[in-house]
Order: sequence, then structure tokens, then C-alpha cells
Amino acid sequence: MVSEKMYELGTKKSTIRTIFEFGRKRAAEVGEENIFDFSLGNPNVPTPPFIKDAIVDILENMDVNAIHGYTVAPGHPKVRETLAESLSKRFNDDITANNLFITAGAAAAITITFKALCEDNDEFIAIAPFFPEYKPFVENVGGKLVVVPPKISDFQIDFDAFKDKITSRTKAVIVNSPNNPSGAIYSEDTLKTLAKILTEKEKEYNHPIFIVSDEPYREIAFDGNIVSYIPKIYKNTIVCYSYSKSFSLPGERIGYILVPPSVTEFQKIYGAIAGAARVLTHVNAPSLWQYVIAKCADKPSD
Repeated sequence: MVSEKMYELGTKKSTIRTIFEFGRKRAAEVGEENIFDFSLGNPNVPTPPFIKDAIVDILENMDVNAIHGYTVAPGHPKVRETLAESLSKRFNDDITANNLFITAGAAAAITITFKALCEDNDEFIAIAPFFPEYKPFVENVGGKLVVVPPKISDFQIDFDAFKDKITSRTKAVIVNSPNNPSGAIYSEDTLKTLAKILTEKEKEYNHPIFIVSDEPYREIAFDGNIVSYIPKIYKNTIVCYSYSKSFSLPGERIGYILVPPSVTEFQKIYGAIAGAARVLTHVNAPSLWQYVIAKCADKPSD
């Protein structure tokens, strides 16, 4: 009568959600200040004042039909141009509006990217520990999630274990740095070693192997730690980003997919992303929030 797989996913709560709900219950019993919640990535830093200022400015000065109307599916061209200019300056890359696809957050960006890349039974490698929703995201598009065990000593990559997991069916490696849940940042040496291995495997298997870089925590780096811009290290990198953490906007669902110009068969990849978004019911990212992030593109994270 219904899909048993969907029924199971809908009725069996994820561990993260279970812990989150328990935390809310305990907070009501013992006080919010006595609960340290390591479940959902809800920032406890207030949304910066410039977000409110941008919203007020937009609501008072823009045409109301534009604010609340449809945009083109990849995002308003002016919004993408503004973000592209900001990212180009920040990462010293040649990014244009045509490299960006605005999404309803990083989860949508990741799922759309998986759908765009995946052919039947393709494999996507995740390095433990990882965001548990990667598994249903990959399986939903017809792929298989292959897990590399964690390197407990420093949460970098165990490359001996990693090499054992790569096959001719490997389509992409999911990189999440800074990592959820460990907080680890992959060093530049780690990323260069990863890039070297993937480049060798691309030649061996005669097809591209992508890095899907899941970057909602990109700005959460302390003590002088540097988060590398992976497309400068490995050309076949697709970046999935969200403003949920950097601007404390997790409930607003706004982010983007960046397909850098270096990616093999860029036009085909971008076209597949547009097609994947279409079949996954993406119409456009929330219009108001597109305009907000454009106004705040060069603002710092707190």
C-alpha cells in the first residue's frame, strides 16, 4: 500500500532527532542553562544585527512582488552575481553567476548534487564520523554509501583504509571539514594526499571521481586554524554551502551549490544539477532570503 522504505524512514527517528527532543524535554525540567545540546546544529550565537537590517531594508524598499515572487530556479541572476563576486575575491577564483545554484540550505544542495552525479549503483564514500543523513540521501538517489572507518587519533583520513574502499563504481567522496560531529579540520596535507589518490584513480578507472565538499561549518574555525578551499587543491570538487551556521539561520534554509570552472565537463555537471533540482521538486530557494544573503555577502561571521 505504501513504500516500506519510506514508512521506516518516517517512523524511525534519527538518533540526532531523538537526542534533540530529549534535550528539549530536559531543558523544560532543569532549565535551559543546564543543558548542553550536541544534537542538531542549532547555533547558540544570535543572528547578527545586519541580517535584521537587510530584511528591513528589503521589505521597505523593494517591490513586494519581487520579494515574494518566483525567481529562476538557479536563483536570481543578480544574487548569484553578487555572491560570485564575493567568493571570487575571498578564494582567489574565477567564479561567475553561472557557477552557482542557490538552494534551500546545504541538505538540499547535497541531495541535488548526489542526484545529479549518481547512476545506478554508483558508490559515494563517507569518512567516519559523518552526518548520518548522508546514507538516506545517497540511497534515495540510487547510490550506495561506502564508509571509511575513523582515524581516532586525530580524525584526519586513514588513507590505507580509504584506498581499500575505492572501486570502479566510486563516483564521489564526501568531505565535511570542519567536520560534524568531531569538529576536526582536514589539514592541507591531508587534502593534498586525498587529491593525489583520487587523481590516480581517475586515470586508472578512466572517469572523474568528484569530491562533494559539505561546508556548512566552514567559518567555525578557532585558534588560527585554516579551512582550505578544496577546489584549489582538487579540480573536480563541488561545494555545498549553507548560511545556517555562519549567520545563525538554520531554520531559514538558504545556501548554494558551487560548481567551479575547473570541474570536468562543467556544463554537463551544471545541467545535471539543474535537472536533479527539478525532479526533486526544487522551484527556487526562498526569494526573500536570496536577497538577504546577497546584501550580506561580504559580512563576517561572528
